[in-house]
Amino acid sequence: MTITVSGVMIAARDMAAKLEVSVRRVIAFSACSDFSTYVDVDGDDFHWIVAERAGREVKRRTTRSLDELMHWLAVEVTFHMAWEWGMEQRSRFPEREVIGTDRLARQVELLRRLDGSWAAQAQEGHVDAHSPAFG
Repeated sequence: MTITVSGVMIAARDMAAKLEVSVRRVIAFSACSDFSTYVDVDGDDFHWIVAERAGREVKRRTTRSLDELMHWLAVEVTFHMAWEWGMEQRSRFPEREVIGTDRLARQVELLRRLDGSWAAQAQEGHVDAHSPAFG
């Protein structure tokens, strides 16, 4: 079965709706900025790519599973959403320190909206506590 960009976009739109963010927040099909992540679809293969300046590739993962690709995207977007949430909490409540476990709890909460098994995996192994872009 050949995977199409439109098929990936349908899944990305669903994820964006569940997270209440724009689809651009979930997926890109070309490098947008330093250390941006994007997806390349090549026949039956999905390539999840991290690029730095001038589009130089830093990291690549390849899969033939749309579910696995969506998991990688979910980890990335929820990591960034949890990080932003932590920064917001810091500015709203400067007397309270937001720590990594607070951000992980927020990420797990966001992942639970998408797939309970992704949330459980993040909670159990702390695997998803760090952005895969830098892991």
